[in-house]
Amino acid sequence: MKTIRSTCCGLSALALAIGIVGCSREVPLAPVSGIVKLNGKPINNVRVDFNPDPDNGTTGRGSTGNTDQDGKFTLTHDDGREGAIVGHHRIVLTDLDIFGTKFVGRGDYRADDKLGQKVEVPKASRFGKQYSELPKSPLKQEVKAGMGPVVLEITK
Repeated sequence: MKTIRSTCCGLSALALAIGIVGCSREVPLAPVSGIVKLNGKPINNVRVDFNPDPDNGTTGRGSTGNTDQDGKFTLTHDDGREGAIVGHHRIVLTDLDIFGTKFVGRGDYRADDKLGQKVEVPKASRFGKQYSELPKSPLKQEVKAGMGPVVLEITK
């Protein structure tokens, strides 16, 4: 009885070890940086999301970065490593300026008028809505090892 139990425990431990090793495969990433330009000028405070495009054979989790005051961004993969999955991506942009300086969490922050403070209302996006919707975004990019900076040109 002891032999069967120890054999089962040993096999369970072996299966677990194989499962962990099999799941720890890292997807190939390539460093991605670039600039977002609105009507030819760099735009700050924009979230840039690279989403793998399964229609073109790329699957996996996405990568994100935010533009700085010069419109520049660097992507970080969802697993915390720098870069994006090698392959084709659809790009979505979110104008973070629409939220202003007020924390947007639960509740109706537009009704937070307390003690005579001015209520902050979300602003209109500085660029077209099509860039913020994955199925409609015209922005696409193939990520390759050794590629140069990406320039994303958008319009109002």
